[in-house]
Amino acid sequence: MRTLINKLANEKNLVLIDQAIFSGNTFVSTALLARFLGVENFGVYSSIVLAIYLLISMSNALIIQPLQVAFGKFIDIENYKVFTLFAQLVICILVFSFGITIQQVAPNKFFSLTKTDLLYASFLASFWILHDFFRKLFLAYQRIKKAIVIDSIMAGIQLLSIIGLAVFRLLTLNAAILVVTLGFVISSIAAFLIAEIKFNRSFFSREYLDYHISKGFLLLLSSVIQWWSSNLFVVTSGVFLGAAALGAFRLVQSLFGVLNLLLQTFENYVLPKAAKILSESKLEAQNFLKMATKKGAILFGVVLLPLFIFSKQAIVICGGPEYIPYSYAVRGMVILYTIIYFGYTARIPIRILTLNKSFFIGYCISFAFSLLTFQFLLKNFGLSGAIFGLVVNQILMILFWRSKLTKHNFKLWI
Repeated sequence: MRTLINKLANEKNLVLIDQAIFSGNTFVSTALLARFLGVENFGVYSSIVLAIYLLISMSNALIIQPLQVAFGKFIDIENYKVFTLFAQLVICILVFSFGITIQQVAPNKFFSLTKTDLLYASFLASFWILHDFFRKLFLAYQRIKKAIVIDSIMAGIQLLSIIGLAVFRLLTLNAAILVVTLGFVISSIAAFLIAEIKFNRSFFSREYLDYHISKGFLLLLSSVIQWWSSNLFVVTSGVFLGAAALGAFRLVQSLFGVLNLLLQTFENYVLPKAAKILSESKLEAQNFLKMATKKGAILFGVVLLPLFIFSKQAIVICGGPEYIPYSYAVRGMVILYTIIYFGYTARIPIRILTLNKSFFIGYCISFAFSLLTFQFLLKNFGLSGAIFGLVVNQILMILFWRSKLTKHNFKLWI
């Protein structure tokens, strides 16, 4: 029994446990909302979530991504953590203020959102971003048990609330936004209490600010381009194909949300360790990344193969019979995510070598292709065209990054 407990307490296993909690909650809660909100309301909820993902991506570019590769750069780590928390809180306040401003000046209907929807969405965005910061902070500093605690709190509140509202037929769009927000609020408060951040008056340093501005500027531009590159086809599918198609596309993407979060955790866990190893030996960093990629491929294969084989059954289980006509999109997404995963063999080395300009240009190439082709692909091939466009996006970006890594003599193994 003690041996089993020790194995479970292993750092890698703890990361997987945390990811299982976070991904499992995302998958189950999204499936429940897709089923009980209906296609139209789920499409509106999905549009809010897409916008929040953009904000999280921008926030990560300024705070989390520079933090992940900051090991060994600063002597006073405690002061640095306080600085990043303060900067994150400023961003959350700005996000909320921006949302309230839109809510005040927008007409009664703003892209299918009412003023009440916009108000609730502002709260959701602010606390979702804050939870994301604490979670990735704990992962970056190998405080995995704390990440598990806050993700468990968040998941428990959200799932129980959604199920309870669904049982009593009270699960409206606004109610869904509120209970999801509640989970992030309470988990963020818990994270703040267990973070053990030691406040003092000297936490602000021009060195920290200059570092995040210099490293974060291109990453911020990249995050915006990356979001549009990844989501232009999704957003415009609602315009060209209708709200039902947008809801269906988002449900299919949600099926792969587990893989998205696995990819994020893979990056959040592997990237800081690889950066630390690189400071000692390039060869050791290459070997570490090679081993991590091979192990991760097994896990991804276990998830992707059943989804490809049982695509129709998967979409019915998640959304119900009304989504059957879109089951073909599941197989297309399996192909896409296979390419995305092996693209991390280029993405992570680009990050740890801090080739931020190349990182940005890669997404510019991808976005340019999307901008030039999205209308033609959607009008002529529907969701199949959207998935094809996303596949080509990834291939173009990976090829560019690999060419840059070759010039920097960073050995590629795939």
